[in-house]
Amino acid sequence: MSVLIGYPGGWTLAVAADDARGEKIVEDLHAIGVPDDATVVIAGPDSAEKLRRLGASSGALARLRRAIQFMTMDQLPDLFVYEAALGEGHPLVAAKVPGRLNEEAVSVLRRHGAHFINRFGDWMTTEIEPWRGTMPHIPQHMQR
Repeated sequence: MSVLIGYPGGWTLAVAADDARGEKIVEDLHAIGVPDDATVVIAGPDSAEKLRRLGASSGALARLRRAIQFMTMDQLPDLFVYEAALGEGHPLVAAKVPGRLNEEAVSVLRRHGAHFINRFGDWMTTEIEPWRGTMPHIPQHMQR
């Protein structure tokens, strides 16, 4: 993947079982009050464009920034897992969930079988649900 996920501050990311399930998750998130413009299913040929909503970037500067992030951020390996998951055809669901809806949003994600759920805050990342099944291949030095 030529586009790297920038730090997705304020977003909750999850891996969905398939594109249809991802769309259903988004529909149910809207039903509980998450705004339409605060959700996205990242999958398919326009994945790179959708990643840009999360603060993604590409090119040499992006690789340099990623190297700096790797040295300073403990959650960076999670971003590599999401990128690898996309590369292997797993859709991602991203949502900017208002704080009052956090628990309900996580319930929606879990009910639809989403996994590897992480909330990226301003100062820390909260691991909500681990990866289930075979983890995408990422280099050993990028694993936690």
